[in-house]
Amino acid sequence: MFSFSAAGARFRILCSRALTSVGFGEDAFLLIIAAIVGVVTAACAVGFHELINAIRDLLYRRINPEFLYRVGSPLLILWPAIGGLLVGIITNKIARVREGKGVIDVLESVLRSSGFIAPTAAIEKTVTSAITIGTGGSCGAEGPIVQIGAAIASGVGQLFRIARAQMPLIIGCGAAAGISAIFNSPMGGLLFTLEVILLDFSLRTITPVIIASVVANVSTQETFRLLHELWPAHYEGRLAIFNMPQLAFAITWPQMVNFIVLGIACGLVAVTFTRVMSVAERRFAQMRMSATLRPAMGGAILGAMGFAYVVIFGWLALDQPKPIVHDHYPMPAFFGDGYGFIQELFRGDFYEAAHWATKSPIAYMIFLLAFLMLAKIIGTAFTIGSGGSGGIIAPALFLGATTGGLLGMVFRLVGIFADLQPNVYALVGMGAVLAAVVHAPLAAILILMDLTGNYSQLALPAMLASIIATGVARRIFSESIYTAALRERGVRLGGSTDHSVLRRLHVENVSLDPAATIAPGDPFQHALDLSSQLHVQNFAVLDKQGYYVGMLVEDDINTALLEREAVPLLLVGEMVRPEIPLVRNSDDLASVLDTFSRCEIDHLPVCLEQAPGKVIGLISRAGLMRAYHKKLAE
Repeated sequence: MFSFSAAGARFRILCSRALTSVGFGEDAFLLIIAAIVGVVTAACAVGFHELINAIRDLLYRRINPEFLYRVGSPLLILWPAIGGLLVGIITNKIARVREGKGVIDVLESVLRSSGFIAPTAAIEKTVTSAITIGTGGSCGAEGPIVQIGAAIASGVGQLFRIARAQMPLIIGCGAAAGISAIFNSPMGGLLFTLEVILLDFSLRTITPVIIASVVANVSTQETFRLLHELWPAHYEGRLAIFNMPQLAFAITWPQMVNFIVLGIACGLVAVTFTRVMSVAERRFAQMRMSATLRPAMGGAILGAMGFAYVVIFGWLALDQPKPIVHDHYPMPAFFGDGYGFIQELFRGDFYEAAHWATKSPIAYMIFLLAFLMLAKIIGTAFTIGSGGSGGIIAPALFLGATTGGLLGMVFRLVGIFADLQPNVYALVGMGAVLAAVVHAPLAAILILMDLTGNYSQLALPAMLASIIATGVARRIFSESIYTAALRERGVRLGGSTDHSVLRRLHVENVSLDPAATIAPGDPFQHALDLSSQLHVQNFAVLDKQGYYVGMLVEDDINTALLEREAVPLLLVGEMVRPEIPLVRNSDDLASVLDTFSRCEIDHLPVCLEQAPGKVIGLISRAGLMRAYHKKLAE
């Protein structure tokens, strides 16, 4: 019977042998996997993007704004509530998965299951996130596309039967491809993955992640160019998230103080956002209401806030249907990803008095931006905390842009600088809040640079504000929005500084698994029988004197089973891996973890320092990580 997995494994073996014969290393096949993941993730990102736009256009853009934002304004409450109800039904009744938390779910899968994710999660995440965002849920597409890319990568890895030790790296390739595709930011995708997902900047990790990120970016751009050629009117402007205006400003010493203040403000906003999100998720989890109905409740509350926003800042203040022109953003400003409103904040004339038909235009702008900051924090907390499917990167960008624009207006009102440009502060604030929310300043700076296409003028203020915002956020609350959620789930994630923790622990601090032993001269069929009887997949191979010879590992057993007719002819000695070393009970866990990575297996044989060569048990990668997390908790 034909098996796709068996065919994939054969293809991997043949390609690995061919690449090794021309001088490539054993990991060369990962580069092919990374390219495949990049192409498939890019295709899914385009489809996901179009599905969100189709739902948004159907419910908001195609309805006359004079109707939608006047007589039909109750639809602003109805659409998000219906979207939440559909997501609740799909998540809890059909797919029966944990409500989508995007990057958080990917991090948990990497830490708890070595990166194995059900490929069907990509389909579920595409549908539920598109419904949430398209109907108005306050969240973004970036977190879901990371999870979609990770699920695709996990599926590709399982298809080719990639070793368990390599799966987290493959997952990282999917995450980088997703960020690169949705943001048009290959460098941002790379650094986001290294800083947030993998916490690993080694060359072995960087190479495949770069390939996945670049391939995904090129594939996405070429797809949109092709679609633009076929349907130019429909796809005009789809090649970039934001259309950036020409900026002309110079940074002076006095203005540096302003950007320091901006960094502090962004750090405070980021901490508030993180804490409110944590509280909302806990409170919704404690509610007695059915999990299926919670997203509908969150959507209805968001919709009520949207209705109040339109009444206060549209009808009463401006005597028009909504504050922001319908063609620029058809939803209320803090619904969905909010990118259309962020685009408005980048325009210098948006802040000018002539743009607003009010008696106090500056006061109106200040109150509007302050309201939108608060509404976005609360709206996102209700959307995602109640079980809606979406990410927090777009809300973080929204909060940064509004914080920067608001602070710029305050500086202008005070009269510190006559020619101050609030739109510049909106741009810089966007990167600063993102950096402080995810505790990844390098990735946030590069994403900002790629989004805006401005690498010269924005670089200095963006770096300054982002670093200060991250420092302030960490000083007040040490957890990022991702690690705080992981802690709620009982998962602790250490950073690179925690490498010292591993050096303080030794093999004797880890509970060992019993070692199943076998001799080199035994038939391979004997190993298969023992595996079935003892439920083990890894064997320590010992000579007649009981000294260690090598390991017979699960991957080699599975590879041999692809050619079952050869099994009766094989001996254990022909399959043994003599290069797998013994580790001593006195070895520190940092060196053992390096050995795991180098050998790409899940178990290593252990001997006593006083009796080298005599196997006393097996140390597992999972056991090592349990000891590590226990030490972190202490």
